[in-house]
Amino acid sequence: MAPVKISYIVSFSSQDPKFPVENLLREDEPRPWLCCPRDRSGQLHVELQLERASPIGYVDIGNCGCAFLQIEVGRSSWPCDQPFLTLLPSVVLMTPAQSKLGQNRCGVRMFKEADFLAPALGQKWDRLRLTGSQPFSKRGQFGLSFIRVRTPLDPPHPPQPPQHPPPPELRGGGAAEEPPAAAGARRPEPRVPQPPGTDGAVGGAEPGTETQNQHGSTRGTPGAAGWGPGRPRRARVHAG
Repeated sequence: MAPVKISYIVSFSSQDPKFPVENLLREDEPRPWLCCPRDRSGQLHVELQLERASPIGYVDIGNCGCAFLQIEVGRSSWPCDQPFLTLLPSVVLMTPAQSKLGQNRCGVRMFKEADFLAPALGQKWDRLRLTGSQPFSKRGQFGLSFIRVRTPLDPPHPPQPPQHPPPPELRGGGAAEEPPAAAGARRPEPRVPQPPGTDGAVGGAEPGTETQNQHGSTRGTPGAAGWGPGRPRRARVHAG
């Protein structure tokens, strides 16, 4: 909530020159505003211009002899003949007995939104009209000591949920990103099996070449046209 300053007095019914209506504008050292000593109407009113148009949530009143008080709200842009809306219906500040005995003249009342009428709540106003009356004692002066206006309480801000980064599968169009090392690694090529007979001769010799076995003899390996020059020779048998 924030205080709403009163800019100036728009109009008033009467005042005592020693206790003028401008006293309601004082904030450092409040002094009362009292009706004229010759005023026997038993009623007085004042219209105030607020510093800015704003919703009204709290009104604090310093009384100075009023038995009843009513607060109305309006806007400076309205025509002069447009009636104001009632913000606070007439409330009792002093009982008849207190008024006649002069007791409880300087009480303080604090009003909040629960005391205001619904049609005037939540809207922005820049004019206030206060009407005070004292029908039980017409011999003494009465008026108000001060008035303070404040806006409603600011609404509480709900806690924000923590922000979490989106899962990897939702990044980049829904595909999961590979780590930099894995993305640049080279995949091993698949090994193609070779058909039988094409893996060369014993020991990896190429076709058509001669190889030597463990006994020192040589034998051929299959070539393109069968057995080549390295075909095994028949051993000669020597007669005893």
